[in-house]
Amino acid sequence: MKTINLWLIILGLLISGLLAGSKAVDHYGEQYTDQALERSLIAFAIARGLNGLISMAQEAEIAMQPAGIGLTLSPGEILDPINDLIERFSLVMLVTASALGIQKLMLSIGAWDYFNYLIIAFWAFAAGYLLFKHFKQRQANPLILKVALFLVLVRFATPIMALGSEALYQGFLANNYKEASQGLQQTEATIRQNTPDDVTGDEELSGLEKTKRWFSDAADQLNLKKQIASYQEAAEQASQSVIQLITVFIVQNILFPLLFIWLFLKLGRHLISNKEIHQ
Repeated sequence: MKTINLWLIILGLLISGLLAGSKAVDHYGEQYTDQALERSLIAFAIARGLNGLISMAQEAEIAMQPAGIGLTLSPGEILDPINDLIERFSLVMLVTASALGIQKLMLSIGAWDYFNYLIIAFWAFAAGYLLFKHFKQRQANPLILKVALFLVLVRFATPIMALGSEALYQGFLANNYKEASQGLQQTEATIRQNTPDDVTGDEELSGLEKTKRWFSDAADQLNLKKQIASYQEAAEQASQSVIQLITVFIVQNILFPLLFIWLFLKLGRHLISNKEIHQ
């Protein structure tokens, strides 16, 4: 093994041991993972709240169609596609939350004291072994170095992935997330404003009482055409916001980790098979 390669490898093992012992990278990785998980839960809660409000609006559709008055308001027909989209969003959030949960588990395993002691001890052994073979001018067993490099990759893959994911979010996705979340909140406010109160329990009222309630609510809020227009605007805004959130979470928590794992495997294969390292 060339002298320059030897000292670079020993320096790398030393830095790896210090980072593993201090757990600094793990701390930030876990912090950023918790933040990503919190964002996903907040977005999921907003979406589910909107889903429940849409269901109320669809129930209000029944209360607003008393027989014999010749008026039909169908907010459910306008908002029903949003329910389907939110269901798909819920599936994405389930996958995202599961991926973040696995990532947090891997961070905990990597930061486990006994695991740290084991790999730091092996790195120290590998460094001492390489120095001993170098000064004795003997060929070192390449398996020792391969295992040491493999453990470096295993130890720091997850925290570095977490740091990279957070950097991607802050650099490119944060504004999209904030805009989409605010868009869903505005949608919820719009639907709530245009949905009559006390829509549940209307089945117990007579047709005449339902008619009176509908006219009372409509007079207090908006006219029929404006109400339908508000639902249409809310549906369009909700669609854009949900699609934007789906894009943010898929890119940050699914596509980026997969790309990172692929690059790490390529890097590991290159390091382990690099002939110059073993010379």
